[in-house]
Amino acid sequence: MEQQRDSISLIIDTDMAPDDWVAILYLGKRKDVEIKAITISGTGEVHGKKGAKNCLRLLKMINRDNIPVAFGISKPLRYSHHFPKTMRFAVDRRLFIKFPKSKKEPKALNAIDLFKEKILNSHHKKIAILALGPLTNVANLIKQYPKVKKNISKIYIMGGAVDVPGNIAHVSRRIDNPYAEWNIYCDPHAANIVFQSEIPIFLVPLDATNKVPIGKGFIKRINKHQDNMICKFIGKIIKRLGSRLEERNIAFWDLIAAICVNAEEIARVETRMLRVIDKEGIESGRIIEDKDKGKQVQVCKQIDKKKYNTKFFQTILS
Repeated sequence: MEQQRDSISLIIDTDMAPDDWVAILYLGKRKDVEIKAITISGTGEVHGKKGAKNCLRLLKMINRDNIPVAFGISKPLRYSHHFPKTMRFAVDRRLFIKFPKSKKEPKALNAIDLFKEKILNSHHKKIAILALGPLTNVANLIKQYPKVKKNISKIYIMGGAVDVPGNIAHVSRRIDNPYAEWNIYCDPHAANIVFQSEIPIFLVPLDATNKVPIGKGFIKRINKHQDNMICKFIGKIIKRLGSRLEERNIAFWDLIAAICVNAEEIARVETRMLRVIDKEGIESGRIIEDKDKGKQVQVCKQIDKKKYNTKFFQTILS
């Protein structure tokens, strides 16, 4: 039996890719996580407005579409890095998977103002952020409203590659960059602003997620519980991924970061002095150790697979 833990207030910043869907559904079922808002990073795999509508439809699946959702700008703070257009087209359309309909609409205010409202109105309890896409929204929040920093307890980030190669070539061989991971690469300047912000960061990079691929055991358990709505939905995602699961080391990257929220004991962590290379070029978006200019970051290097699977299935099957 899992021990009772204090609840955590959380804002999720997401680019609404398939692994984000799984992370959001999982967190929506966590009893120790109170989701205050969801903001859409329009510089990632999905376009902002599409992502916001898709998010509300996803939340309807677990009757949580009362959570406020807003979307951010579609251009990175610098440069023009982006996922391939064909990929964004497919994610905008939810990989052609059927989602429930929701009567709710995205908030009229933009993502940054929703962020500010929820953080500054949380007088007695600090709010954590879980960033599952490019860090454009989070960086803009820090730049425009620096006073929010005192009310943010921690930023959990799925992104980067610290001691392992990046994953840019897995998606686009046209980009010559063996170092960066996509979430950081799409807006490296934004990532560096967040890293330099002095807000505590818990980073879940490829170093950890590479070790927790979607394996046969996980798929078998999903297939065993097809009477469960979330498992049935995940089964559809897995089917869309098809042969790529065998060809490459595919993980539910953002789910791994989500499971670490308010449960960091599941991870083996190292404290490192890191910064992001935010200049254009072959190293753009690379995370490097820099004892002079870097900032202290908690880096998740490994996940306890048994605890990971137990926590995930206990949560979604409850």
